[in-house]
Amino acid sequence: MKSHKTPYLALVVLMVALIFGCGEKPAEQPSMQALPEANDKNCTAETTEKIKDKAAQQEFSARCFRRGTFTPTKPKAW
Repeated sequence: MKSHKTPYLALVVLMVALIFGCGEKPAEQPSMQALPEANDKNCTAETTEKIKDKAAQQEFSARCFRRGTFTPTKPKAW
């Protein structure tokens, strides 16, 4: 037996999606300030403290933490 509520429920879900999906665009995030290059000279506490924006400061710290290259170790034969 087929339910008669299924088409109505689908219609209600579609209407809700259209109403909430066509609202105003969200406010744009202010762009982060220009970050210095992550190198040995710039990755110091003084440079990090000069960055006022907390999100930019965390991004710069993450770049400093991940800088460098990957060098695989030699496999050992046990």
